[in-house]
Amino acid sequence: MRCLLCLVSGVALCLTLPGREVLATNTDGNNSNTNVKMFQGLFQQRRAEHKAAVETILSFENEKQHKMVNIIATKAFEVLEQSQVRLREAGYIPGMDFPEDENVRDALSQTLENTAFLGEILLHLPDLTHQLLRQNKPWQLLLTWGLFFATQSKFLDKNTNSFIYLVSQELGVAERDPHFTNPYSRRHSKHSAGTSPGASQSSSGGNKAKKKKSFKKGPHLSRQFGDL
Repeated sequence: MRCLLCLVSGVALCLTLPGREVLATNTDGNNSNTNVKMFQGLFQQRRAEHKAAVETILSFENEKQHKMVNIIATKAFEVLEQSQVRLREAGYIPGMDFPEDENVRDALSQTLENTAFLGEILLHLPDLTHQLLRQNKPWQLLLTWGLFFATQSKFLDKNTNSFIYLVSQELGVAERDPHFTNPYSRRHSKHSAGTSPGASQSSSGGNKAKKKKSFKKGPHLSRQFGDL
């Protein structure tokens, strides 16, 4: 229980703290490229924290997993909704240049970070997360908006864009690749582990080609969410 409480506290801090102190040090120089690089470095730090948190959640029993994911989702969607409001009030549209205003930068960072964290949870715990989203339609719409925002953003690297596309396919708001599989799903892992060596070898050529299939550049979300 103590471990769970510590994780909750750490995650809550991670969700609400966008690392403004580093970006703020460069505002006087008006060096947009440097600010973007700083943002990207901070974003990758957050991603590492997200992955570590998810690994910890996966080590819990089902009941604790459900409790932990519910707590994280509640906080993450609260921050995501607040960030959405701030970005809209500022008139910031994804695809625009990196914002100079500190409050807009914070909202941008929190949108991308929380969307990525929720996506990480969705991929690793799809059944649990889909259940929560079905029970909370506003959450599903918020995550869809976050994914759309991230897809249109110019500040994520190639690997992160591929990750966002994978999350969008799992959520069902992007056109699925014909050979789509969620590589983080336990069901996929069990299926792969249960494949016989002979079957694996006989189909290795075709499977390798499928696995190496790259994500489509510039992923497209479903049209029904185009106005988010």
